[in-house]
Amino acid sequence: MIRINLLPIKETERALGRRQQMSLVALGLVTTLLIMVIPYLVQGRKLSTLDGRIETLTKEIQAMNLQVREVRDIDRLKREVQTKLQIIEDLNRKRVGPSRVLDDLSLASPENLWLIDFNEVGSAVTFTGLALDNETIAKFMRQLQASPYFFGVDLVETSQQQPASPGQQPPAVAQFTRFIVKATIDYFGRGGKPPEQPPDAKKASPGQTAKQEPQA
Repeated sequence: MIRINLLPIKETERALGRRQQMSLVALGLVTTLLIMVIPYLVQGRKLSTLDGRIETLTKEIQAMNLQVREVRDIDRLKREVQTKLQIIEDLNRKRVGPSRVLDDLSLASPENLWLIDFNEVGSAVTFTGLALDNETIAKFMRQLQASPYFFGVDLVETSQQQPASPGQQPPAVAQFTRFIVKATIDYFGRGGKPPEQPPDAKKASPGQTAKQEPQA
């Protein structure tokens, strides 16, 4: 009778089974690691790309901010130059204003009207004069109002007066109307209108001015 020892075969089968189990466990671990590592690597790559994009955008924003500051500085200098030019223009107008005021006053005075007093306090002027009739006074006021150097012309009072020469009796035929006219004088010849603002200042409203960013 032949006896065969099967123990080594069973041990071999058990060892093979253990190796298969360990292989399956190792495969599971590797699969798990891959599932965890691959998304991490993908996300890391995306984050790296986004970081590069953010850095590029940051540089572009800095360059644009520099250009904005340069444009703002140019606008500020432009406004300063326009303001200085306006001041120079106003000074030139004011320098020649009095002579033109007198010219317009002379042109506005019709015949048969004589100015006997000119009183100026600030921008308010008072004319006192004599005229042959009320129509002559009304014509004087209309022509004075048409001048760019006078506005707000108003008749204060009129009264009948018979002028007398020194040492002589007043003539019997000459009955004059004494008048007082008040007006506002503008040596800049703008007729009381405010000075024109530069085009840039017209575009910017008070609300927009308040929203402007501070100078860097």
